[in-house]
Amino acid sequence: MPDLSAAGKHIIVTGGTSGVGLETARLLVAAEGNVLVVGSDAARGAAAEQTLNKAATGTGRATYVQADLASLQDVRALAATITSRLDRLDVLINNAGIVTTERRETVDGFERTFAINYLAAFALTNALLPLLRKSAPSRVISLTAAVEPIGRLLFADLQRERHFGGLRAYSQSKKALAIYTLELARRERELNSGVSANVVDPFLVKTGLTHAKTVPLLFKVARPLMVAPTTPARWVARAALDTQLADTTGRHIILGHLTPRLPAGRDRRQADRLWTASTDLTTPSEASDR
Repeated sequence: MPDLSAAGKHIIVTGGTSGVGLETARLLVAAEGNVLVVGSDAARGAAAEQTLNKAATGTGRATYVQADLASLQDVRALAATITSRLDRLDVLINNAGIVTTERRETVDGFERTFAINYLAAFALTNALLPLLRKSAPSRVISLTAAVEPIGRLLFADLQRERHFGGLRAYSQSKKALAIYTLELARRERELNSGVSANVVDPFLVKTGLTHAKTVPLLFKVARPLMVAPTTPARWVARAALDTQLADTTGRHIILGHLTPRLPAGRDRRQADRLWTASTDLTTPSEASDR
């Protein structure tokens, strides 16, 4: 692993209180970064902040910020909090995610997997783009999954009301996140904004999420192949900090290596359609503003 320095950098890790997110935050704090760890559970967040700071040996610090990414109101409030607290944002890591076999809806009426794994990342990243552009060169890193290539976007049923399945919903959400991230890279490149965006595939990770009783059968079968969270955390940290990747954008990082494979970014029409649909879903209505 190359020498990585986050000295003076401000970094956000969503879903940073456990699993790959927590291990990534640990590496970034050790690299002397100022890391905002986002999570919904206050007790777990406080414990993560304490653990990360206790282990810090340099100037790096972790700060927990509570937000329920299943709520678009919380996502908007999170973006407002970050914008008010920080005068710069060097790296945004979209790591938060869930997988389940049960279809549930959020307070906004969205299928929960799609809302947390994708819509929250879309809304948060777009809300923070002005700060990211102001801080350029800056980076957006989105974590997908080994099952992302099999994901299908059903635009007539994005909320999976008619065709729900835990694996279907999960792979669709990760497909959407990959498509969005690569499209973001393309748009920011056209603007010459200095904001890069890349996708990291963490492979199959052994966490509380993938070992829960409510995960799809495929995850249970694949458990012997799963890696510890520390392994993909190194890949994410490299994507966030490695100076050799400073000019890299619109790419996949798989097993820690750049790959020319761009399955999620080939169809511009699909990417534009997803962007439009996501904007419509995440834009507050006049009724909700009142």
